[in-house]
Amino acid sequence: MNILERLSSPAGDRSEASNKAVAREALEQPDILDEVAVGLEWNDHKLVGNCAEVFTEVAKQNPALVAPYVDRIAPLISHKNTRVRWESTHALALVASLTPAQVAPLLPDLVDKIERDKSVIVRDCAVLALGEYGRSGPEAAREIFPHLLRALEMWESKHAKLVLEAMIKLAKVEPGLEAEMRTAAHGCLDHRRANVRRLAQRLVL
Repeated sequence: MNILERLSSPAGDRSEASNKAVAREALEQPDILDEVAVGLEWNDHKLVGNCAEVFTEVAKQNPALVAPYVDRIAPLISHKNTRVRWESTHALALVASLTPAQVAPLLPDLVDKIERDKSVIVRDCAVLALGEYGRSGPEAAREIFPHLLRALEMWESKHAKLVLEAMIKLAKVEPGLEAEMRTAAHGCLDHRRANVRRLAQRLVL
């Protein structure tokens, strides 16, 4: 049985267990990712989603192993299947700080996801991707900061937590943004969610 046959969809596993098992193996034997990457180009969206999830799970533990596959993952952020979009966008986000040159051309697509995608998870992952790209350096931080400001207000501020977390990261690489960040955070001090209020307080103080 090859690697692709062991993933959740081909194996008849309705859970994520099979994908996570392959991801654990890939952390020990990174060459496995070459085989998983082949599945990213299949027409079966369930299998593509399985493969994207493997890359996400590996990137959570060791993003450097996934970084070489960014160019193969990137086209999937605009896939018609929602799960494929969120898994690929999540994987991309987890390696964005390591691969800014490859992620930079994708910024318009990521911003479009934040503004238009119907999936909250896809939008969350796109915000995360902007933040991780932004912490790759001062220029990147300045580039994406206006998009984070807009994301803070969009969708009834559902993404405020991730936006503020991203801003905290950006402040470490580009202190020149701190004044604007404090101004933006002031508007979240009375947010309906306690975790957002706490993050806003960190930026304001």
